[in-house]
Amino acid sequence: MNNLAVFAVTPKGVALARSIACALGGSVFVPMRMVDTNPIVQEVGFESLRECVSEVFNDFSSHVFITAAGIAVRAIAPHLVSKDVDPAVVVMDQNGQHVISLLSGHLGGANELAKVVAQLIGGVAVITTATDSEKLPSLDMVAVEAGCAIYNIDAVKHVNGALLAGEKVVLDDPADVLGLKHGQLAELFTPAELVPFAEEDGPSVVVSWRSAELIEPEEKTLLLHPKVLCVGIGAKRGVAKETVLGVIRTTFEKHDLAIESIAYLASVNAKMEEEGIIEAAEALGVPFVTFAADVLDGVDVPNPSDAPMQAVGTKSVAEAAALHCASLKHEARLVVEKEKGDGVTCAVALEI
Repeated sequence: MNNLAVFAVTPKGVALARSIACALGGSVFVPMRMVDTNPIVQEVGFESLRECVSEVFNDFSSHVFITAAGIAVRAIAPHLVSKDVDPAVVVMDQNGQHVISLLSGHLGGANELAKVVAQLIGGVAVITTATDSEKLPSLDMVAVEAGCAIYNIDAVKHVNGALLAGEKVVLDDPADVLGLKHGQLAELFTPAELVPFAEEDGPSVVVSWRSAELIEPEEKTLLLHPKVLCVGIGAKRGVAKETVLGVIRTTFEKHDLAIESIAYLASVNAKMEEEGIIEAAEALGVPFVTFAADVLDGVDVPNPSDAPMQAVGTKSVAEAAALHCASLKHEARLVVEKEKGDGVTCAVALEI
């Protein structure tokens, strides 16, 4: 996906669009009659702004409209899905006085984009998201900054709404992944262990590597999955991506683990170019890392075996790779010992 699209419809707006795109590395979209025949940035002409936006809206992660706000709203309205997938949209006047964060202020980054553009052109960033106006944390942004996956984005409104109303939010985050247990923001939250069971139906935040099916979050409970699980994979040569993914999913379902909490797939160097594992990692959106056989052979595992020793030079692949990967920056423990299925072994270690 491309980074930035800048739309303009007037001569002054077009000149401003070119300077913004030049500084931030974007593409400019202007009326056909205004296209520069020798542009300094990528420049595309259009006959209809709405049709142009319809064609490119999902190709860019950020959009800047140098138009009236109403024009921008009507152009983007048919393409909006939800706050967790919509791109950032900023709208501004042709004189660059007011730079308004219009859509996806938090997760999409429109608030930050508005500030960057305003600073670049000497304008004023206009941020209307309530939590920012009140200088309160927005839990969707806190989650992203902490590297967590958001399971149920709709619950954000309940949590943020409670904070705006001056209510304390229950926080179940044993490892303090979000960093909210201490410091100035701690007073906004109540640790889950201090809340009586009968009062647990209010707005709350749960940070867990356990599956949503196990936790069963209520409507007002924001469930966040931290990236703390390392999955060790051993596999026969030529294994298919679908086979690797199938074993991982079966293992995670069996042990109530969240797929969203996978940080890495890991294996031995001999599997560095194994396409099935590489493609499985790509499908999961996580890195695939490998380690030398002698390094893995030095890892203490519960189920050593002669078979991998003979094949790749280590008594363990899945368990050792999972544990070693998880222990690179943190302490680690094995939460799932190796499980076998259709030529694949899988083990899971937790960063603690």
